[in-house]
Amino acid sequence: MTGRERIRAAVEHREPDRVPVDFGGSMVTSIHESGYDNLKKHLNLCVDRETEIARGRSLVAKVDPEVQDALGVDARMLIVNSPDGWDHTPKNREKVVDEWGIEWEMPEGFSNYEITRAPLGGTITPADVRGHKWPDPISPRFTGGLEGLRENARRLRESTDKAVVANLAVQIHTQSYFLRGFTEYLMDMAMNPGLIEAIQDRVLEIFQERARLIMAEVGDLVDVVYVADDLGMQTGPLFSPEMYRRTLKPRQKKLFETIKQGSDVKILYHTCGAVVDFIDDLVDVGVDILNPVQVTARGMDTRELKKRFGDRICFWGGIDTQKVLPFGTPAEVREEVKRRLDDLADGGGYVLAAVHNIRPEVPPENIMAMIETAAEFGVY
Repeated sequence: MTGRERIRAAVEHREPDRVPVDFGGSMVTSIHESGYDNLKKHLNLCVDRETEIARGRSLVAKVDPEVQDALGVDARMLIVNSPDGWDHTPKNREKVVDEWGIEWEMPEGFSNYEITRAPLGGTITPADVRGHKWPDPISPRFTGGLEGLRENARRLRESTDKAVVANLAVQIHTQSYFLRGFTEYLMDMAMNPGLIEAIQDRVLEIFQERARLIMAEVGDLVDVVYVADDLGMQTGPLFSPEMYRRTLKPRQKKLFETIKQGSDVKILYHTCGAVVDFIDDLVDVGVDILNPVQVTARGMDTRELKKRFGDRICFWGGIDTQKVLPFGTPAEVREEVKRRLDDLADGGGYVLAAVHNIRPEVPPENIMAMIETAAEFGVY
């Protein structure tokens, strides 16, 4: 089977010839730039080519096709506009203010950018939300990124038989707490939900308009659309399922309906953490694929997840990046991969990948152990 056929079968809960593998197909299934440089040296591939950055604030690498081919990867990333709302990828830790008015800096000792000023922080009212300088949904900054997008998507689709993953930077909940500030956002979810809904509504309007424009350009040329909104922590949900159903769920449903309108794409939804309490709701709003399947979080037992939800949602990820990949031996990585294959592969519905982006400290030998074990034991 081709990579495209393999992923389509898995997502539709049919068994392909082998379990599909993703490495670099999306903004959350890739690798940090310094870790990628180490991997390229290990493989002796693309070593003289400067690593391209797919996402500025977390320094996610755009994995070269030659590396993906060497690893047997079944997905390819289509970058749609700037995923961060930044004009450029900053150098030398310089401060960045994005199109939403959010200020970002990279603290000393960190390998990614953090928010240092949330423009809707402090004591505010819905009137302040309305008066905020919101991005124009069709600003030149955004529409400029659409120039040549269809041609890029067509070239990618015709030059490879892999599944094309369109990476859409549309995340209602995450963008809203970026604007409000994380602590105040969560307090407002409980004590002042009307304020949060006012922010989410404006964010939704912007993202819906952009999603319409993007999908009009590439909806017939891509297989999967990646979206994100983290709902979980290590130990449980960020907020109760009831809060989610009252505020975020109906807005996500509208956004995902916009993305799928007139297209046969599958939605890959990324949420870290312990999110078992949300899976039924995510299926309800149109999610086809759950990523990253954070196996170290509470309740995210892969055997139980497959048993409860395996006929309704595809799992994409599952290889532990908290303990096993960075700190385990290659033998321990092999056992981790075999366990996830045993738990998740039966009947299709599984795409193997690391849990979130691989961090700089992961040895290349462990990445290769993951890939090689998937190839050896992932055959149906």
